[in-house]
Amino acid sequence: MDKPEELDFMQLLGTGVVMMLLLVLLVVVFVIVHQKRAHLLQAQLRQQELSYQSSMLEAMVASQESERERIAQDLHDEIGASLSAARLFITQVHYEAPTPHLQEMSQQASQILGETLQNVRSIAQNLSPALLERFGLCRAVTTLGSRLEAAGLHVELNVDEAVETLGSSAQLALYRIVQELFANVVRHAGARCLTLHLQAAAGQLRLEVTDDGCGFVRDAPAASRAAGMGLAGIQARTKLLNGQLEISSVPGQGTRVILVLPH
Repeated sequence: MDKPEELDFMQLLGTGVVMMLLLVLLVVVFVIVHQKRAHLLQAQLRQQELSYQSSMLEAMVASQESERERIAQDLHDEIGASLSAARLFITQVHYEAPTPHLQEMSQQASQILGETLQNVRSIAQNLSPALLERFGLCRAVTTLGSRLEAAGLHVELNVDEAVETLGSSAQLALYRIVQELFANVVRHAGARCLTLHLQAAAGQLRLEVTDDGCGFVRDAPAASRAAGMGLAGIQARTKLLNGQLEISSVPGQGTRVILVLPH
């Protein structure tokens, strides 16, 4: 038989082992709980950061739209009115000029003022899309395409009327994206043909814009300068719409932009 001292020692050893196991178990539980809390805190911080970034983007876009509206109003009320008045004076000079030479000069001046006035009105319309507010996104996009056709570009549009179910802020953001994409084609692509497909299907809204222009290399400094704030604005609005943006381009083979939004 074991001696009492040995039994006491074995009991103490067993108790110590159990205590150690319990201590290890407590440490493991503590670590697991701590990690879960840390992960939860990190997730909360990421969510707060995303919310802050989203709020900042919304504030930035709202500020841009407010500034566009103010500039458009100033162009219409101040510059447009002044040009119209100046054109009236020039027209009066044309009819009262004593010589054919002065009449010809006044006529040319009146024509220049008329073209400038038209450009100012066009800029004001682009800054403040009254057409979008009155008739909706389909009509507004169609009008943008018509303006490009008037400038000599062949344009093919396919716009699903389902986009009209989007909220007003989403329609405005999408309109600005299309507007900037069209402007990039005119400014940088040197394209002859442009195609736009805007379709709703399977809970998504898909915008695809392609052109047969010069294309570009995305990482090239010249391409970055050409894209400028335009691409940044498109990316910001895409993020606000919780969309995914894909831009593919090959030098000499045109550019394709695909935007997919939840709908």
